[in-house]
Order: sequence, then C-alpha cells, then structure tokens
Amino acid sequence: MCSNAQILDLLKDKVKDKTMSFAGEKVINAITTEAITTNFKDCNTTDVKSPGFGVNEKFTDLCNEKFSQTDGYILKPGFYQIKLKSFCLKAGTYAPSKGDGYIYAPLKGPKKEIIDALVKNWYNNQEIPQQKVQSLIWAVIAKSSLKNLDNESKLVAAKLLSKDQLLKLSKMGLDFIPASVMDKAKSNLLQPVQVALDAENKIRNFFSTSSSNYADLERLAMISGINPEKSDVQYGTWGLQPEGYWISYQPHGYREMEVKIYVPSTVSSVNFIPSDHVAVPANTSSQRLMLSDMLNCN
Repeated sequence: MCSNAQILDLLKDKVKDKTMSFAGEKVINAITTEAITTNFKDCNTTDVKSPGFGVNEKFTDLCNEKFSQTDGYILKPGFYQIKLKSFCLKAGTYAPSKGDGYIYAPLKGPKKEIIDALVKNWYNNQEIPQQKVQSLIWAVIAKSSLKNLDNESKLVAAKLLSKDQLLKLSKMGLDFIPASVMDKAKSNLLQPVQVALDAENKIRNFFSTSSSNYADLERLAMISGINPEKSDVQYGTWGLQPEGYWISYQPHGYREMEVKIYVPSTVSSVNFIPSDHVAVPANTSSQRLMLSDMLNCN
C-alpha cells in the first residue's frame, strides 16, 4: 500500500507527464501551422482562358503610367502589361518554370498582416535590396525567432513594420527544432509538406547561426532543379479576378514577374494594385509568389 508521500510523488509525475505532453503538442502545432496558408484551393479554376488569349492584341505598357498605393493603376477597358518584382511565399519548393501555370488567390494566414506590410512598405523604402526583404519573408514563413536575426535584418524589419507588428513578430519565434521532434511533427503528413517543414527548420538554423550569406539561405529555401511534376495549369493561363477583369501571371524565376491584364468593355474601370496579388501554382511543390508594387521595367 502506498504512503501519502508516494501518492503525492505519483501525482507529481502524472502532472509532469501531462505538462510535457502538452508542451510537446504546442511545439508540434507551432511547427506545422503555416504562416501563410494561401493555396490552390483558394483559386478560381473555373473561369480561365488559354495562354494564347489576346496574342494579337496591342498591350499598353504600364511601366511609365501613374501609380499610387491607394488607387493602384486605374485601368479602362483594354489590354495592359507590366513587369514587376515578386517574392517567394513558400519555402521547400521549386522555383517557377515554363511548366507551371499560376492563378490569383488572396493572401491568407496567421502572418498575413506582417508579410503584407513587408511587401507593401518596400515601395516607400526602395533603397532596401530585394534580397533583404525576401530574407525577412522567409524568416517569417519559417517562424524564426526575431532575436536570432542579424542586426541588418532587424533594422530592415524596423523600417518596414510598425511597432505593433514588430511586437507581434517578436512573440512568434521558434528556434532550430531537434530531429526527434521534427520526425514526430512530420509523421503522417504528405511528402511536399514534410519537405517544406524541413526547409523551414533549416532556415531557422540559418538565422540562429548568425549567417548572412543570401546564396546559402536561397539554397535552403528552394529545391534545386526543375519540378518534375506536370502542372494542371499551363504557363500564362488567364484567370478571372473578383473585380471582373482577367490576368495572366508569367514569372521569370521567383524574383521577377511579367503580368498581362485584360479589362473587358463590361467593366468601366479597375484599380490594379500589384501587391494585392498572390500567384498560386497548381503544383503543391512549386512556389507561391506575391507581387510587389516595385517595377522591373529595365
């Protein structure tokens, strides 16, 4: 028969086991929760036109047209084109190729506000190199701890984010996760998801080791080579936007995007703000791309 002391020790052990189990579940949930959840299910795949649509039309180049972050480009009926800089929103994926078609979806997810601010506020801080902004985006996507970022990245974050957003960012961080915990977190998940989670963990390790070599970070965030998976959507496919106009995304790598736009005569005008757009591939192992308002016309 157990003494009172033994019973108390047993109860303490039970509480400890439950606490450890709860902590483990919290960590696993933090690892597997996507910062940005936008995916192909958010796309309108019914209203599409083939890549050859408008091939004989004359396109107005928007590179020299008036733009404001409030109203964007005000477009009347007609055909338009523009070259912009863009960002990768999904680590552990292949870069865009001619085999990937992209369709519009809205930005979604727990870190939507922070990613949106990083991209939109870059327009007013054009002295910041694109790769510095991309580094921060990958850090947020990987749920990296703000304290682990190098001083230059912290300064860039301070320029692009509000105090409230910086505070939120400082509360979200994870450090590098041991293999045993990662294996448990990845169990029963699809292969592309496992690859993405591994990439995020490698990115967390990158920042925790105080490395600042962008080429190394890029190699960790991307799968080398060309995606062998055949896309269900052709490169250059046109998709109908919620506002009634059509758009074709044609990425050149993850950092550059050519966009073609068709505003039908049934629409009086549209306000095209590039940074409101996420271009999503049908392939889960290809990169989701967010457009910026920064021109790439040279």
